[in-house]
Amino acid sequence: MVGFLGTKLTKINFFHEDIAFAISLTDGQKIMGERDPLNKEINRRIGEEKQRKLEIERKKIEEAERIENKKNPKKIAYLTFDDGPSAKSTPIILDVLKKYDIKATFFIVGNMVAKDPDMLKRIYNDGHQIGNHTYSHNYNHIYKNPKNFMDEIYKTENLIKSIVGEEFDSKVIRFPGGSFEKKKDPIKKALIESGYRYFDWNALNGDAEGSKFSENYLVNRLKETVKGKSKVVILMHDTDPKITTAKSLEKSIKFLLDEGYEFQILDENFKWE
Repeated sequence: MVGFLGTKLTKINFFHEDIAFAISLTDGQKIMGERDPLNKEINRRIGEEKQRKLEIERKKIEEAERIENKKNPKKIAYLTFDDGPSAKSTPIILDVLKKYDIKATFFIVGNMVAKDPDMLKRIYNDGHQIGNHTYSHNYNHIYKNPKNFMDEIYKTENLIKSIVGEEFDSKVIRFPGGSFEKKKDPIKKALIESGYRYFDWNALNGDAEGSKFSENYLVNRLKETVKGKSKVVILMHDTDPKITTAKSLEKSIKFLLDEGYEFQILDENFKWE
């Protein structure tokens, strides 16, 4: 499309989808404004071209990031603490996390929260993620059928809301003992249908294996299990019998920082990739 106004011409080219549009304008000629049909068409095509180029650049950046992440994957550690809160271990853990400005995920047990609601408030107010770990942690009861399990999830969720507020909306849970057994598949189905996301782990400090291990033992177990992994969900516990976990946490964090990990919380958007 070529338009001529007057005699002396200045040509301005616009490109859209490999089609060149030449608009010829007289030098010094004032454009009639946004209401002019020609100007409207020019502005529309300029806008489309800008949007097309931005989309191309966005895709180039995303592809470059994908390739780079594949070559050098970002290292992320998710610190998780099960079975609390407790009067001795949890405060130590919270103090260490605050010192390093790290957020973690606490998979709390309802009957433990009922004993110390103020500790749950502190976890929440410190900005950590609260995950649901059933109310009783009683394997014989919760794994008898999906209804028993879901009833405890709902009971614990309602308790959390009564303490920290109705705005609490986390749908993150962890199976006591993990979700690994095939017999738990019906419970997994019930959780997913109810909008929950369950998390296991791929690293640990070994505190589930006993309560009399040294700090160095726990740190070394963590080192062994995170080796070669760019994304690690680390299983630990914050019950009072596991107080060595609390005492060794700073050493574990320093190791992870030295290895180049950053820290995040688990949420519904988590992906293993």
